[in-house]
Amino acid sequence: MRFISGRFLLGLIILAVGVILLLNNLVEGINIDVRQILHLWPVIPLMLGLSWLFASFGFTSEEKGQKAFFFWGQFVTALIAIAVGVIFLGRNLDLFYVDTRIFWNLLWPVVLILIGINLLRGRAFSSAKGGRFAFMGGSNVGGSDPWKLESGSYFAFMGGIEMDLRSAEIPDGETILDLTAIMGGIEVKIPRDLAVVYDGNAVLGGVTFKDHEDGGIIGGRKIESNVREDSSKIVRIQARAIMGGVEVKEA
Repeated sequence: MRFISGRFLLGLIILAVGVILLLNNLVEGINIDVRQILHLWPVIPLMLGLSWLFASFGFTSEEKGQKAFFFWGQFVTALIAIAVGVIFLGRNLDLFYVDTRIFWNLLWPVVLILIGINLLRGRAFSSAKGGRFAFMGGSNVGGSDPWKLESGSYFAFMGGIEMDLRSAEIPDGETILDLTAIMGGIEVKIPRDLAVVYDGNAVLGGVTFKDHEDGGIIGGRKIESNVREDSSKIVRIQARAIMGGVEVKEA
């Protein structure tokens, strides 16, 4: 089941405002106050929140049947969006008044706590040979020439890291890639048949695994791709984005 996207809803509202302005300018007797309509802007986060709330629960189709899922990050984001919509819509329509300072005073400490938890979840690879750090710059890992992939941490702070695993020699067992992007970005290209266990989380950012996108105030999910009982080589990707983005895509 498809739900309302933010781009669709925003486009619909801009279209409606444009039509109203056009009617005001061309048709005599029509004088719609656009400012009154703009007072209804809280409907946007309210509708998006309701859509995300329902989308956080559901079932996914698998070869062995359907499996229930729950995206807690999307659920929390939905509750925050609904709260913003209800609070400001009530104020704009003079239905009730809520001191928004209480809301913001609670929200930002919670966001900081979530950021700290995400950073603490990262693994330390003091003895690993793999890993890269990019600070206000760019770094490339891999390429067309064969190279050996090893477990390691990749950290991009206000910079970018591009990884290409298509020509990498994957060792037997489990290889762990710990990816962290803070106000920066990490892009990973993987072969289509690679066995991957993906765990992505985002706080005020976005994480993407193939065609699965998560983001917003907080978002994330866990996915297994091409993992079978006889898989001898598995890459475990732990991705976290804080005001940045991590994208893992097939190429």
